[in-house]
Amino acid sequence: MTRMRTVHLVVTSLALWNGVAIAAEAGAPSTRPAIVVKQADNGNILLHARDVNIHGTTVRYEPQPNKNTVGYWTKQEDWVSWDFEVTKGGKFTVVPMQGCGKGSGGAEVAFEVAGQVLKMTVEDTGGFQNFKEREIGVVELKPGKYTLSVKPLSKPGKAVMDLRQVELRRVGDEK
Repeated sequence: MTRMRTVHLVVTSLALWNGVAIAAEAGAPSTRPAIVVKQADNGNILLHARDVNIHGTTVRYEPQPNKNTVGYWTKQEDWVSWDFEVTKGGKFTVVPMQGCGKGSGGAEVAFEVAGQVLKMTVEDTGGFQNFKEREIGVVELKPGKYTLSVKPLSKPGKAVMDLRQVELRRVGDEK
């Protein structure tokens, strides 16, 4: 019996490390080490679904190649976040890549970083893995460490959306 318990704990830890939120499904917080995404040489910051921090009980990272997304977002109170570091500050256009199944569009979602909030209405894209980039606004960030959170404000359909990534695209240097 002790041996079976040990095997279960190892499998749970490995599954969490790969982004499958087994502990979160049971209502427990994730124990996966926080990933801090670094700013690319071109100034952009790519917050990919595989690097997400889960805050909830149904939302999770789906690693299958055809998905590669934050999905199972069936509870409005669930939310996600990413930790990242800005080395070259400035203005950034926030560009989520979202998918949404037929009849599930219309959720209002807030993207928040450094006290700046941008809201987006999720578009029905005809399928949860039918992804579309959306430019939702601009934020200004100085060098430092930040957390970007994505929180649903409403959920009129069966799920909020699938979210493959959020990119912060640095607006060109001012001359």
